[in-house]
Amino acid sequence: MFSLLSRDVAQSVRDPKLRNDLRFVTLGVVFGIVFVNVTTGAPIAGFANALGFGDLLYAFLLALPVLGGALQVFASLVLERTRRRKLAFLLGGFANRVPWLFVALLPLWVSNRRVLFGSFAGLLLCTACGGAFLAVSFMSWVADLVPLELRGRFFGHRSLLGTISSLVSGLCIGWFLDTVSRGTGFSVVIALAAALGILDILCFVRVQDPPMRYEEEYRGSIIHFFREVFAHPPFFRFLLFAVFWYFAFNVASPFFNLYMIRDLHMDFFHIALYVQAVANCTTLFSIRLFGRLTDRFGNIPVALLATSVASFLPLLWCLTTEANWRPIVLVIQILAGIFWPAIDLTVNNLALKLSPDLHRSFYIAVLNLFLGVFGNALGYIAGGAVLEYLAPSVACFMEGLGVHFSPYYVVFLLSALLRFVATFVFLPRVREEQALPLRDVFRTLFEEVR
Repeated sequence: MFSLLSRDVAQSVRDPKLRNDLRFVTLGVVFGIVFVNVTTGAPIAGFANALGFGDLLYAFLLALPVLGGALQVFASLVLERTRRRKLAFLLGGFANRVPWLFVALLPLWVSNRRVLFGSFAGLLLCTACGGAFLAVSFMSWVADLVPLELRGRFFGHRSLLGTISSLVSGLCIGWFLDTVSRGTGFSVVIALAAALGILDILCFVRVQDPPMRYEEEYRGSIIHFFREVFAHPPFFRFLLFAVFWYFAFNVASPFFNLYMIRDLHMDFFHIALYVQAVANCTTLFSIRLFGRLTDRFGNIPVALLATSVASFLPLLWCLTTEANWRPIVLVIQILAGIFWPAIDLTVNNLALKLSPDLHRSFYIAVLNLFLGVFGNALGYIAGGAVLEYLAPSVACFMEGLGVHFSPYYVVFLLSALLRFVATFVFLPRVREEQALPLRDVFRTLFEEVR
Protein backbone atom coordinates (compact mmCIF):
# COMPACT_ATOMS: atom_id res chain seq x y z
CA MET A 1 0.00 0.00 0.00
CA PHE A 2 2.77 2.45 0.88
CA SER A 3 4.98 1.91 -2.18
CA LEU A 4 5.54 5.12 -4.15
CA LEU A 5 4.26 3.30 -7.26
CA SER A 6 1.43 0.81 -7.39
CA ARG A 7 2.48 -2.68 -8.48
CA ASP A 8 0.63 -2.62 -11.82
CA VAL A 9 2.09 0.78 -12.78
CA ALA A 10 5.61 -0.31 -11.76
CA GLN A 11 5.27 -3.48 -13.83
CA SER A 12 3.91 -1.61 -16.84
CA VAL A 13 6.81 0.88 -16.93
CA ARG A 14 9.88 -0.96 -18.21
CA ASP A 15 12.24 2.02 -18.24
CA PRO A 16 13.95 2.13 -14.79
CA LYS A 17 14.70 5.85 -15.16
CA LEU A 18 11.01 6.61 -15.79
CA ARG A 19 9.97 4.46 -12.83
CA ASN A 20 12.34 6.42 -10.61
CA ASP A 21 11.00 9.72 -11.96
CA LEU A 22 7.42 8.69 -11.27
CA ARG A 23 8.41 7.79 -7.70
CA PHE A 24 9.80 11.29 -7.14
CA VAL A 25 6.64 12.85 -8.63
CA THR A 26 4.61 10.80 -6.14
CA LEU A 27 6.91 11.60 -3.21
CA GLY A 28 6.44 15.31 -3.84
CA VAL A 29 2.72 15.14 -3.07
CA VAL A 30 3.43 13.53 0.32
CA PHE A 31 5.13 16.79 1.36
CA GLY A 32 3.10 19.17 -0.78
CA ILE A 33 -0.29 18.11 0.55
CA VAL A 34 0.69 19.33 4.03
CA PHE A 35 1.54 22.74 2.59
CA VAL A 36 -1.77 22.92 0.72
CA ASN A 37 -3.86 21.79 3.72
CA VAL A 38 -2.28 24.32 6.08
CA THR A 39 -2.38 27.31 3.70
CA THR A 40 -5.97 26.68 2.57
CA GLY A 41 -7.56 24.83 5.50
CA ALA A 42 -8.42 25.21 9.17
CA PRO A 43 -4.96 26.45 10.29
CA ILE A 44 -5.03 29.49 7.97
CA ALA A 45 -8.67 30.11 8.96
CA GLY A 46 -7.70 30.05 12.62
CA PHE A 47 -4.68 32.25 11.86
CA ALA A 48 -6.91 34.88 10.21
CA ASN A 49 -9.45 34.62 13.05
CA ALA A 50 -6.72 35.09 15.67
CA LEU A 51 -5.47 38.20 13.83
CA GLY A 52 -8.99 39.67 13.86
CA PHE A 53 -9.64 39.50 10.10
CA GLY A 54 -13.30 39.48 9.08
CA ASP A 55 -14.90 37.19 6.48
CA LEU A 56 -14.11 39.47 3.55
CA LEU A 57 -10.47 40.06 4.54
CA TYR A 58 -10.09 36.33 5.07
CA ALA A 59 -11.50 35.75 1.58
CA PHE A 60 -9.00 38.23 0.11
CA LEU A 61 -6.21 36.48 2.02
CA LEU A 62 -7.13 33.21 0.30
CA ALA A 63 -7.77 34.84 -3.08
CA LEU A 64 -4.37 36.51 -3.48
CA PRO A 65 -2.27 33.32 -3.88
CA VAL A 66 -4.57 31.92 -6.59
CA LEU A 67 -4.59 35.11 -8.66
CA GLY A 68 -1.47 33.72 -10.29
CA GLY A 69 -3.87 32.09 -12.72
CA ALA A 70 -4.08 35.45 -14.45
CA LEU A 71 -0.34 35.26 -15.16
CA GLN A 72 -0.37 31.77 -16.57
CA VAL A 73 -0.92 32.94 -20.12
CA PHE A 74 2.33 34.88 -19.89
CA ALA A 75 3.98 31.91 -18.17
CA SER A 76 2.87 29.54 -20.92
CA LEU A 77 4.23 31.88 -23.60
CA VAL A 78 7.59 31.92 -21.81
CA LEU A 79 7.42 28.13 -21.55
CA GLU A 80 6.65 27.65 -25.24
CA ARG A 81 9.46 29.99 -26.27
CA THR A 82 12.14 28.63 -23.88
CA ARG A 83 11.01 24.94 -23.84
CA ARG A 84 12.48 24.71 -20.31
CA ARG A 85 9.68 23.34 -18.17
CA LYS A 86 11.90 22.02 -15.40
CA LEU A 87 13.59 25.37 -14.79
CA ALA A 88 10.21 27.16 -14.83
CA PHE A 89 8.79 24.62 -12.37
CA LEU A 90 11.69 24.88 -9.92
CA LEU A 91 11.96 28.67 -9.93
CA GLY A 92 8.20 29.10 -9.80
CA GLY A 93 7.92 26.53 -7.03
CA PHE A 94 10.43 28.26 -4.78
CA ALA A 95 8.78 31.65 -5.43
CA ASN A 96 5.44 30.06 -4.52
CA ARG A 97 6.55 28.46 -1.25
CA VAL A 98 9.31 30.61 0.31
CA PRO A 99 7.14 33.75 0.98
CA TRP A 100 4.99 31.68 3.34
CA LEU A 101 7.94 31.55 5.74
CA PHE A 102 7.65 35.33 6.08
CA VAL A 103 3.85 35.14 6.40
CA ALA A 104 4.40 32.81 9.36
CA LEU A 105 6.92 35.08 11.08
CA LEU A 106 5.50 38.57 10.45
CA PRO A 107 2.85 38.48 13.23
CA LEU A 108 5.66 37.92 15.73
CA TRP A 109 7.16 41.30 14.75
CA VAL A 110 4.21 43.41 13.48
CA SER A 111 1.07 44.13 15.52
CA ASN A 112 -0.63 46.79 13.36
CA ARG A 113 -3.41 44.97 11.48
CA ARG A 114 -3.35 47.29 8.48
CA VAL A 115 0.42 46.99 8.04
CA LEU A 116 0.19 43.25 8.56
CA PHE A 117 -2.48 42.76 5.90
CA GLY A 118 -0.57 44.98 3.43
CA SER A 119 2.58 42.93 4.00
CA PHE A 120 0.63 39.71 3.57
CA ALA A 121 -0.80 41.03 0.30
CA GLY A 122 2.66 41.72 -1.14
CA LEU A 123 4.03 38.33 -0.06
CA LEU A 124 1.03 36.42 -1.35
CA LEU A 125 1.19 38.17 -4.71
CA CYS A 126 4.75 36.82 -4.95
CA THR A 127 3.40 33.32 -4.32
CA ALA A 128 0.80 33.95 -7.03
CA CYS A 129 3.48 34.83 -9.58
CA GLY A 130 5.47 31.71 -8.71
CA GLY A 131 2.33 29.61 -8.78
CA ALA A 132 1.64 30.67 -12.37
CA PHE A 133 4.87 29.09 -13.63
CA LEU A 134 4.52 26.16 -11.23
CA ALA A 135 1.06 25.12 -12.39
CA VAL A 136 1.46 25.49 -16.14
CA SER A 137 4.84 23.75 -16.24
CA PHE A 138 3.70 20.87 -13.99
CA MET A 139 0.65 19.94 -16.07
CA SER A 140 2.56 20.05 -19.36
CA TRP A 141 5.54 18.19 -17.88
CA VAL A 142 3.54 15.38 -16.27
CA ALA A 143 1.36 14.95 -19.38
CA ASP A 144 4.47 14.06 -21.38
CA LEU A 145 6.06 12.05 -18.54
CA VAL A 146 3.18 9.73 -17.55
CA PRO A 147 1.98 7.30 -20.27
CA LEU A 148 -1.63 8.01 -21.25
CA GLU A 149 -2.86 4.48 -20.50
CA LEU A 150 -1.48 4.67 -16.94
CA ARG A 151 -2.62 8.14 -15.91
CA GLY A 152 -5.75 7.08 -14.05
CA ARG A 153 -3.94 4.44 -11.97
CA PHE A 154 -0.84 6.58 -11.44
CA PHE A 155 -2.73 9.66 -10.24
CA GLY A 156 -5.09 7.47 -8.23
CA HIS A 157 -2.16 5.92 -6.30
CA ARG A 158 -0.48 9.32 -6.00
CA SER A 159 -3.68 10.72 -4.48
CA LEU A 160 -3.81 7.72 -2.13
CA LEU A 161 -0.37 8.48 -0.67
CA GLY A 162 -1.21 12.17 -0.46
CA THR A 163 -4.31 11.22 1.50
CA ILE A 164 -2.29 9.19 4.00
CA SER A 165 0.09 12.11 4.47
CA SER A 166 -2.84 14.49 4.89
CA LEU A 167 -4.45 12.24 7.50
CA VAL A 168 -1.39 11.86 9.72
CA SER A 169 -0.20 15.46 9.43
CA GLY A 170 -3.68 16.88 9.98
CA LEU A 171 -4.14 15.12 13.32
CA CYS A 172 -0.66 16.09 14.51
CA ILE A 173 -1.17 19.74 13.53
CA GLY A 174 -4.63 19.86 15.15
CA TRP A 175 -3.29 18.45 18.42
CA PHE A 176 -0.36 20.89 18.32
CA LEU A 177 -2.59 23.97 17.79
CA ASP A 178 -4.82 22.97 20.70
CA THR A 179 -1.81 22.42 22.96
CA VAL A 180 0.40 25.49 22.43
CA SER A 181 -0.27 29.22 22.43
CA ARG A 182 -2.43 30.03 19.41
CA GLY A 183 -0.32 32.95 18.15
CA THR A 184 2.99 31.10 18.28
CA GLY A 185 1.36 27.83 17.25
CA PHE A 186 0.00 29.22 13.98
CA SER A 187 3.41 30.68 13.09
CA VAL A 188 5.16 27.37 13.76
CA VAL A 189 2.63 25.37 11.73
CA ILE A 190 2.69 27.70 8.72
CA ALA A 191 6.51 27.82 8.75
CA LEU A 192 6.66 24.01 8.88
CA ALA A 193 4.18 23.78 6.01
CA ALA A 194 6.29 26.17 3.93
CA ALA A 195 9.37 24.02 4.57
CA LEU A 196 7.52 20.88 3.47
CA GLY A 197 6.26 22.75 0.40
CA ILE A 198 9.87 23.51 -0.52
CA LEU A 199 10.72 19.80 -0.11
CA ASP A 200 7.90 19.04 -2.55
CA ILE A 201 9.64 21.19 -5.18
CA LEU A 202 13.04 19.66 -4.43
CA CYS A 203 11.66 16.19 -5.25
CA PHE A 204 11.56 17.23 -8.92
CA VAL A 205 15.22 18.23 -9.17
CA ARG A 206 16.23 14.78 -10.46
CA VAL A 207 13.13 14.14 -12.62
CA GLN A 208 13.78 14.16 -16.37
CA ASP A 209 11.99 16.67 -18.59
CA PRO A 210 11.03 14.98 -21.89
CA PRO A 211 11.25 17.17 -25.00
CA MET A 212 8.11 19.25 -25.44
CA ARG A 213 6.00 18.18 -28.40
CA TYR A 214 5.64 20.76 -31.11
CA GLU A 215 5.56 21.10 -34.85
CA GLU A 216 6.83 24.64 -35.08
CA GLU A 217 7.62 27.45 -32.69
CA TYR A 218 4.52 29.34 -31.65
CA ARG A 219 4.61 32.97 -32.74
CA GLY A 220 0.96 33.95 -32.44
CA SER A 221 -0.38 36.94 -30.52
CA ILE A 222 -2.24 36.70 -27.23
CA ILE A 223 -5.54 37.32 -29.03
CA HIS A 224 -4.81 34.55 -31.52
CA PHE A 225 -3.84 32.33 -28.60
CA PHE A 226 -7.25 32.77 -26.91
CA ARG A 227 -9.09 32.31 -30.20
CA GLU A 228 -7.28 29.02 -30.74
CA VAL A 229 -8.34 27.69 -27.33
CA PHE A 230 -11.93 28.97 -27.54
CA ALA A 231 -12.26 27.52 -31.05
CA HIS A 232 -11.50 24.03 -29.69
CA PRO A 233 -15.06 22.91 -28.72
CA PRO A 234 -14.24 19.88 -26.50
CA PHE A 235 -11.79 21.85 -24.36
CA PHE A 236 -13.91 25.02 -24.27
CA ARG A 237 -16.98 23.14 -23.01
CA PHE A 238 -14.84 21.50 -20.34
CA LEU A 239 -13.42 24.91 -19.37
CA LEU A 240 -16.94 26.32 -18.86
CA PHE A 241 -17.90 23.42 -16.63
CA ALA A 242 -14.68 23.55 -14.58
CA VAL A 243 -14.89 27.30 -13.96
CA PHE A 244 -18.55 27.21 -12.96
CA TRP A 245 -18.04 24.16 -10.72
CA TYR A 246 -15.09 25.60 -8.82
CA PHE A 247 -16.82 28.99 -8.47
CA ALA A 248 -19.82 27.17 -6.97
CA PHE A 249 -17.52 25.26 -4.64
CA ASN A 250 -15.41 28.24 -3.55
CA VAL A 251 -18.33 30.50 -2.74
CA ALA A 252 -18.60 28.44 0.44
CA SER A 253 -15.44 26.34 0.81
CA PRO A 254 -13.29 28.79 2.86
CA PHE A 255 -16.09 29.39 5.31
CA PHE A 256 -16.74 25.84 6.46
CA ASN A 257 -13.62 26.17 8.62
CA LEU A 258 -14.70 29.51 10.10
CA TYR A 259 -18.19 28.10 10.70
CA MET A 260 -16.72 25.18 12.64
CA ILE A 261 -14.48 27.49 14.68
CA ARG A 262 -16.98 30.29 15.37
CA ASP A 263 -20.43 28.67 15.34
CA LEU A 264 -19.83 25.03 16.24
CA HIS A 265 -16.90 25.88 18.58
CA MET A 266 -14.88 22.87 17.42
CA ASP A 267 -11.25 22.67 18.50
CA PHE A 268 -8.54 22.12 15.89
CA PHE A 269 -7.97 18.46 16.77
CA HIS A 270 -11.64 17.63 16.17
CA ILE A 271 -11.64 19.64 12.95
CA ALA A 272 -8.64 17.61 11.79
CA LEU A 273 -10.20 14.37 13.07
CA TYR A 274 -13.51 14.84 11.24
CA VAL A 275 -12.54 16.95 8.23
CA GLN A 276 -9.20 15.30 7.40
CA ALA A 277 -8.94 11.93 9.18
CA VAL A 278 -12.47 10.68 8.45
CA ALA A 279 -12.46 12.00 4.89
CA ASN A 280 -8.98 10.69 4.23
CA CYS A 281 -9.72 7.22 5.63
CA THR A 282 -12.67 6.84 3.29
CA THR A 283 -10.51 8.14 0.44
CA LEU A 284 -7.99 5.35 1.12
CA PHE A 285 -10.66 2.80 0.23
CA SER A 286 -12.15 4.63 -2.76
CA ILE A 287 -9.41 6.42 -4.71
CA ARG A 288 -7.97 3.31 -6.36
CA LEU A 289 -11.46 2.25 -7.38
CA PHE A 290 -12.09 5.58 -9.07
CA GLY A 291 -8.70 5.41 -10.78
CA ARG A 292 -9.70 2.07 -12.31
CA LEU A 293 -13.17 3.35 -13.20
CA THR A 294 -11.79 6.33 -15.14
CA ASP A 295 -9.40 4.07 -17.04
CA ARG A 296 -12.23 1.66 -17.86
CA PHE A 297 -15.30 3.86 -18.40
CA GLY A 298 -13.93 7.36 -18.95
CA ASN A 299 -13.91 10.49 -16.81
CA ILE A 300 -17.32 11.98 -17.63
CA PRO A 301 -19.54 9.33 -15.96
CA VAL A 302 -17.33 9.27 -12.86
CA ALA A 303 -17.40 13.09 -12.68
CA LEU A 304 -21.20 13.12 -13.05
CA LEU A 305 -21.61 10.68 -10.18
CA ALA A 306 -19.15 12.50 -7.90
CA THR A 307 -20.42 16.04 -8.53
CA SER A 308 -24.04 14.93 -8.04
CA VAL A 309 -23.25 13.71 -4.52
CA ALA A 310 -20.98 16.66 -3.70
CA SER A 311 -23.77 19.09 -4.62
CA PHE A 312 -25.84 17.90 -1.64
CA LEU A 313 -23.11 18.37 0.96
CA PRO A 314 -23.56 22.12 1.68
CA LEU A 315 -27.22 21.42 2.49
CA LEU A 316 -26.18 19.01 5.24
CA TRP A 317 -24.06 21.72 6.90
CA CYS A 318 -27.24 23.74 7.40
CA LEU A 319 -28.56 20.98 9.67
CA THR A 320 -25.67 21.23 12.13
CA THR A 321 -25.73 22.91 15.52
CA GLU A 322 -23.29 23.06 18.43
CA ALA A 323 -25.23 20.20 20.04
CA ASN A 324 -25.68 17.79 17.11
CA TRP A 325 -22.74 18.39 14.76
CA ARG A 326 -20.88 15.11 15.37
CA PRO A 327 -23.05 12.61 13.40
CA ILE A 328 -23.85 15.10 10.62
CA VAL A 329 -20.25 16.22 10.07
CA LEU A 330 -19.24 12.53 10.14
CA VAL A 331 -21.63 11.75 7.27
CA ILE A 332 -20.53 14.83 5.34
CA GLN A 333 -16.86 13.92 5.59
CA ILE A 334 -17.39 10.26 4.68
CA LEU A 335 -19.16 11.34 1.48
CA ALA A 336 -16.56 14.05 0.82
CA GLY A 337 -13.74 11.55 1.30
CA ILE A 338 -15.28 9.23 -1.26
CA PHE A 339 -16.30 11.66 -3.98
CA TRP A 340 -14.09 14.79 -3.82
CA PRO A 341 -10.91 12.93 -4.84
CA ALA A 342 -12.87 11.51 -7.78
CA ILE A 343 -13.76 15.05 -8.88
CA ASP A 344 -10.15 16.23 -8.68
CA LEU A 345 -8.95 13.12 -10.51
CA THR A 346 -11.44 13.44 -13.38
CA VAL A 347 -10.89 17.18 -13.80
CA ASN A 348 -7.13 16.68 -14.05
CA ASN A 349 -7.54 13.80 -16.48
CA LEU A 350 -9.97 15.74 -18.68
CA ALA A 351 -7.66 18.76 -18.77
CA LEU A 352 -4.88 16.56 -20.13
CA LYS A 353 -7.08 14.46 -22.41
CA LEU A 354 -9.08 17.27 -24.04
CA SER A 355 -6.09 19.56 -24.63
CA PRO A 356 -4.13 18.78 -27.83
CA ASP A 357 -0.49 17.72 -27.68
CA LEU A 358 0.47 20.78 -29.70
CA HIS A 359 0.60 23.83 -27.40
CA ARG A 360 -0.90 21.90 -24.47
CA SER A 361 0.72 24.32 -22.03
CA PHE A 362 -1.29 27.14 -23.66
CA TYR A 363 -4.55 25.30 -23.09
CA ILE A 364 -3.65 24.47 -19.49
CA ALA A 365 -2.68 28.13 -19.00
CA VAL A 366 -6.09 29.33 -20.18
CA LEU A 367 -7.82 26.79 -17.95
CA ASN A 368 -5.77 27.86 -14.92
CA LEU A 369 -6.29 31.53 -15.80
CA PHE A 370 -10.05 31.18 -15.65
CA LEU A 371 -10.00 28.79 -12.69
CA GLY A 372 -7.65 31.03 -10.72
CA VAL A 373 -9.44 34.30 -11.37
CA PHE A 374 -13.10 33.32 -11.81
CA GLY A 375 -13.33 29.87 -10.23
CA ASN A 376 -11.19 30.44 -7.14
CA ALA A 377 -10.44 34.11 -6.37
CA LEU A 378 -13.81 35.47 -7.49
CA GLY A 379 -15.57 32.61 -5.69
CA TYR A 380 -13.76 33.39 -2.43
CA ILE A 381 -14.41 37.13 -2.68
CA ALA A 382 -18.05 36.66 -3.72
CA GLY A 383 -18.63 34.40 -0.72
CA GLY A 384 -16.90 36.87 1.60
CA ALA A 385 -18.93 39.78 0.21
CA VAL A 386 -22.19 37.86 0.64
CA LEU A 387 -21.27 37.11 4.26
CA GLU A 388 -20.19 40.68 4.93
CA TYR A 389 -23.11 42.56 3.35
CA LEU A 390 -26.08 40.23 2.73
CA ALA A 391 -25.97 37.23 5.06
CA PRO A 392 -26.40 39.16 8.37
CA SER A 393 -29.68 40.66 7.14
CA VAL A 394 -30.99 37.29 5.96
CA ALA A 395 -29.98 35.64 9.24
CA CYS A 396 -31.64 38.43 11.25
CA PHE A 397 -34.85 38.04 9.22
CA MET A 398 -34.91 34.26 9.75
CA GLU A 399 -34.19 34.62 13.46
CA GLY A 400 -37.13 37.02 13.64
CA LEU A 401 -39.30 34.18 12.32
CA GLY A 402 -38.03 31.95 15.11
CA VAL A 403 -35.72 29.89 12.88
CA HIS A 404 -32.10 29.31 13.89
CA PHE A 405 -30.14 30.57 10.91
CA SER A 406 -26.40 31.22 10.83
CA PRO A 407 -25.17 33.82 8.33
CA TYR A 408 -22.94 31.06 6.92
CA TYR A 409 -26.05 29.16 5.79
CA VAL A 410 -26.56 31.77 3.07
CA VAL A 411 -23.33 30.87 1.27
CA PHE A 412 -23.88 27.16 1.91
CA LEU A 413 -27.28 27.27 0.19
CA LEU A 414 -25.95 29.39 -2.64
CA SER A 415 -23.08 26.95 -3.18
CA ALA A 416 -25.41 23.95 -3.33
CA LEU A 417 -27.65 25.64 -5.92
CA LEU A 418 -24.71 26.57 -8.15
CA ARG A 419 -23.19 23.09 -7.85
CA PHE A 420 -26.40 21.53 -9.14
CA VAL A 421 -26.35 23.91 -12.11
CA ALA A 422 -22.75 22.97 -12.91
CA THR A 423 -23.53 19.24 -12.65
CA PHE A 424 -26.73 19.06 -14.65
CA VAL A 425 -26.33 21.96 -17.10
CA PHE A 426 -22.61 22.33 -17.87
CA LEU A 427 -21.12 18.84 -17.32
CA PRO A 428 -23.46 16.98 -19.75
CA ARG A 429 -22.19 19.24 -22.55
CA VAL A 430 -18.61 18.00 -22.14
CA ARG A 431 -17.75 15.25 -24.63
CA GLU A 432 -15.13 12.56 -24.09
CA GLU A 433 -14.31 9.90 -26.66
CA GLN A 434 -15.01 6.32 -25.58
CA ALA A 435 -16.67 7.39 -22.32
CA LEU A 436 -19.43 4.97 -21.34
CA PRO A 437 -22.81 5.71 -19.71
CA LEU A 438 -23.10 6.29 -15.96
CA ARG A 439 -25.21 3.15 -15.55
CA ASP A 440 -22.14 1.05 -16.39
CA VAL A 441 -20.27 2.72 -13.53
CA PHE A 442 -23.15 1.93 -11.15
CA ARG A 443 -23.12 -1.70 -12.28
CA THR A 444 -19.39 -1.98 -11.63
CA LEU A 445 -19.63 -0.25 -8.23
CA PHE A 446 -22.38 -2.67 -7.21
CA GLU A 447 -20.25 -5.63 -8.26
CA GLU A 448 -17.21 -4.25 -6.39
CA VAL A 449 -19.22 -3.80 -3.18
CA ARG A 450 -20.87 -7.18 -3.53
